[in-house]
Amino acid sequence: MTHRERFFATVQRKPVDRPASWLGLPVPAAIPNLLKHFKVNTIDELKRIIDDDVYPICVPYNNPPTNDIGCSLAFAKSGADGRQDERTLTAPGFFEDMTDPSLVETFPWPNPEEHIDFNKCRELAKNAPDDMARMGIMWAAHFQDSCSAFGMENALITMMAYPEMYKAVIDRITKFYLDCGEIFYEATKGYLDAVLIGNDFGSQSGLMVDPDSIRKYVFPGTKALVDQAKSYGLVVVHHSCGSIYPIIDDLFDLGIDTIHPIQAKAKDMQAEKLSADFGDHGSFFGGVDAQYLLVNGTPDDVKEDVRRLKQIFPTGLVISPSHEAVLPDIKPENIEALFQAVKEDNNPKIEKNMKRRYGQVIGVTPGKLEEYKKLHSAVWPKVLEMIKECHLENYSIYYKDGYLFSYYEYTGDNYEADMAKMAADPETQRWWDVCMPCQQPVPNRAEGEWWADMEEVFHLD
Repeated sequence: MTHRERFFATVQRKPVDRPASWLGLPVPAAIPNLLKHFKVNTIDELKRIIDDDVYPICVPYNNPPTNDIGCSLAFAKSGADGRQDERTLTAPGFFEDMTDPSLVETFPWPNPEEHIDFNKCRELAKNAPDDMARMGIMWAAHFQDSCSAFGMENALITMMAYPEMYKAVIDRITKFYLDCGEIFYEATKGYLDAVLIGNDFGSQSGLMVDPDSIRKYVFPGTKALVDQAKSYGLVVVHHSCGSIYPIIDDLFDLGIDTIHPIQAKAKDMQAEKLSADFGDHGSFFGGVDAQYLLVNGTPDDVKEDVRRLKQIFPTGLVISPSHEAVLPDIKPENIEALFQAVKEDNNPKIEKNMKRRYGQVIGVTPGKLEEYKKLHSAVWPKVLEMIKECHLENYSIYYKDGYLFSYYEYTGDNYEADMAKMAADPETQRWWDVCMPCQQPVPNRAEGEWWADMEEVFHLD
């Protein structure tokens, strides 16, 4: 399967050659050690080395010095030195002492059009690898920003004591992110597969707010953000750290496709429990403990844990660290072990059943049919060897009324890589040079195709 196919199949809980996986978002301080360990120069090269399936595209929000849409609303009050507290969730916020909803517009709300470059968004998405699942990183953390708007303690007090004020602020924050989304989604239309939004609702041991309050005050905004992304045909990935078990069904009911991450050490977030209770409702990201295992464990420990996750979730879990930010204390050798274990074939029965079938069509050059038949009555031995090396089996070619129809089955685990290997083989190239004059590609083939792939409409084993 291609990376993109594997991602969609995993999220849709369909059979896969192996579960999809995602590196996450290494923080700047972690990147040098990762590049050094894997002997590469860029994160993109690293993603190819580990065979990552997901390519993140962060919304290019211009607000120096952070240039991060997650820091787009500067609610924290400045201190005596004129600087804002970095911990903006708990620092006193702009609306700290306000209870009148009519004061919401007194905050200098930024205009997204002045901070998000439409063309830059399109360029980033268009240049992203189209064989990978391209996931926008939108965040749109309207609940967390509402906490920043007042200061967290004051926000939760306001939610209870002055609900109209709290609702006015969180609704205005939601509108800001919907406006951002409209720009980003329009710019990336046709190039984006998924989007990551979210809020941290959980602590290590439970929800930070009772479920009913989340449903009443937060989820209406979540629903609007989900519906907007869905209107662009995107898979919606919702992030929340911590123990969020009581609202997982709610999140799926809002239309969210997959929940990120499974924070492995949080209460009631064990993979076994989530698979049993919600495996038919939606899918998950994460699962590989980033609090202890990836920091203090050995590569063998990591591999064993990934094997365990693959047994629990043969599909329906995009395997990744249990926190999207890969921090400097995570050992690069443990990241390598994670992805090595993801690619292991530890379930031959699943692999056997995941044989992929391909049907293709091409025209025959007038007057060349007999030459083509003669060539294929004695295919060069090294060409046949390369076909088998690239995991193609049960390969047949049929002819009818000026068209050739091919059928084969692929039994490997990286179709793109095997096809590239075949295309780079000198003997295969010489064989194609001999055969191509006998062939006429169909006019409605996809860009880059010679033989045009056909859609399978029925199959019976």
